[in-house]
Amino acid sequence: MAITAEHSGTANTSGTHGDSLLLVDDDPEIREELKSYLSANGMTVMEAGDAETALKIFSEHRFDLIVLDLLLGADNGFDVLREIRQTHTTPCIMVTGQGEPTDKVVGLELGADDYVVKPVNLRELLARIRALLRRSGSSGGSSNRKGGPVSEEQSDAVARWKFDPHRRRLSTPDGSLVPLTTAECDLLIELVAHEGDPQTREELCRRVFNRQWQPYDRSLDSIVVKLRRKLEPNPDHPMVIKTIRGKGYLFTGFPSGD
Repeated sequence: MAITAEHSGTANTSGTHGDSLLLVDDDPEIREELKSYLSANGMTVMEAGDAETALKIFSEHRFDLIVLDLLLGADNGFDVLREIRQTHTTPCIMVTGQGEPTDKVVGLELGADDYVVKPVNLRELLARIRALLRRSGSSGGSSNRKGGPVSEEQSDAVARWKFDPHRRRLSTPDGSLVPLTTAECDLLIELVAHEGDPQTREELCRRVFNRQWQPYDRSLDSIVVKLRRKLEPNPDHPMVIKTIRGKGYLFTGFPSGD
């Protein structure tokens, strides 16, 4: 798991203090740097260098989130995630190789909630961790910290629309499934993962299409329009996926369904 150098400056300890993370990577130097950075930002980090150790630690402790490298020497991060997903829904950020969209798709299908691409930018990783903790409700000592299944009653109390990124399914308040194309679902996964945080077109194109955004590229905007038709109470005046002029898009949360 390579790391970029863009992480200088004073650590921000005003974040979600006490969130417990399991860091899985076979490189001890990388683990040490990540652990030091995340700990300095108010998180409790335990680490593992191989699949067997990771699964043992996970079975013995409670975690709010897992950061899991795809390549673990002779082991495979997919196998670790597959084993965990048999019993727990603990949020997981998977680390994949540059330019490997297949890894991203397989990881999401197995139950990864988000991914970062090597070399890992520490600030981006921290932002993704915090966004995923907010979205999952795990931050701040949630009673679901072990990552057990959330009941439908709990889900309904939060939002009547239901989006399952693992199964790539979106349903309306009355239970009707909303058909999504692959591109629409990929984009929605990214928007939901960063709810409340404006995302630039450059960021979205890189993460969704694995390519750079060009000023005359309208493919992303076209998908946003299609998603709005399926999500917005009034697509002509979008409130769910807002346009941030000169920047990109902001996902504000699913409509209430009232």
